[in-house]
Amino acid sequence: MSHKLEHLTLLGSSSGRNAGDAALIAAIMDGVDASCGRQLEYEIPTIRPDYIRDEYPNRTRPVGMMPWHGALRMLGIPTYRSIRNADAVLVFDACLFDRSLYNPLFNFLSSLYLMLPMAKKRGVPVIGFNVGVGPVHTEAGKKMLKKVAELMDFITVRDQDSFDLLREVGVENPKVRLAADAALNAPSVERAEAEAIFKAAGVDIDEPKLAINVNRYLDTWASADRESMGKEAFLKVYAEALEIVAKETGVPIVFVTTQHHDIEVTRELRERLSSEVRTAQIDNRDHNHAAIKGVLRHMDLLCGMRLHSLIMASAELTPVVGINYQPKVAYYFRELELPERTLSFDEFTPETLSRLILEGWEAKSSLKAQLERRIPVLKAKAAWSADLIAAMEKGRDDFEALWERGPEVPEAGS
Repeated sequence: MSHKLEHLTLLGSSSGRNAGDAALIAAIMDGVDASCGRQLEYEIPTIRPDYIRDEYPNRTRPVGMMPWHGALRMLGIPTYRSIRNADAVLVFDACLFDRSLYNPLFNFLSSLYLMLPMAKKRGVPVIGFNVGVGPVHTEAGKKMLKKVAELMDFITVRDQDSFDLLREVGVENPKVRLAADAALNAPSVERAEAEAIFKAAGVDIDEPKLAINVNRYLDTWASADRESMGKEAFLKVYAEALEIVAKETGVPIVFVTTQHHDIEVTRELRERLSSEVRTAQIDNRDHNHAAIKGVLRHMDLLCGMRLHSLIMASAELTPVVGINYQPKVAYYFRELELPERTLSFDEFTPETLSRLILEGWEAKSSLKAQLERRIPVLKAKAAWSADLIAAMEKGRDDFEALWERGPEVPEAGS
């Protein structure tokens, strides 16, 4: 398996508009560079090349994904060439799902299904790097997922549910192991920079504050056959819940957006709150992934919808509660061993949502203590995937030894 690495292609969500995806990319590159002991070059298909060029200290080369580049997002000549010339291909994030399966502008699984066999034919290693898998409901989606997973030299998944789904669809690849989400190890800014961001938003970094993150998808991903409640009902429930929370806690509510697409629904929710509720907004149009992660470190509690808002906050030991807009949110809370700290859209009312937040607020100390126990374990599991890349480069014996040994995780209470 010895394979000299210099140029890697990273395939996943890399729009430059999502702080969570951007944090994933940062953590992958930093981790692989550290494990290999040098800076490798990363080609990253993206619709926002300037973000890839400007926001990372690593050696990056953006690959165009727009129609004028000859591409329909990932599907096209630029990504094909990058895969063809790579020393290894890393598939990351949660791009292995089957919603809108045949729409390459939205779904990457079908594009990977078409292009990755070429990498295999040329002997280019294909790696699933801390991937999230699913949801997959269609027979075609299951077939494509199985084919893509069987092509991979090895796969690390970010949660037990992803591991289980691969086996459920019949994946027989023996090189599949449970790891954790790479964004846990993403960088964050120092206190001084975070303090300046809070000050510009009108909030003292040291005062108690509640963070809220919402997602424009609302409940449309919650289950395969769900009829969405719609934006009006969502905003009404959430605003009423926050009024209750604000009255009980008396703390400012800071809306933190991690995806450009969520700005509008966040603004509309904020505008529905009465003038008695003190609010602020911090978003990733103005601040990069490291700044957003640093901001989340100084929150007292985050109630989040976007998975990576929750991962970035909890990685900084900020207590979290979540709303299951997708099953992957519940998956992550199971990895934290806090499954009771989420709310399903089947139970989404002002009373249940306010209770979720208020109970989280009251339990901040115990939640933080649980994160202090669990996050070091998950960070070690996430970092192990980068070590596997370095071991692969050294040779089959090194790789097999590390694969069998597994990640070195801290003991409970250490």
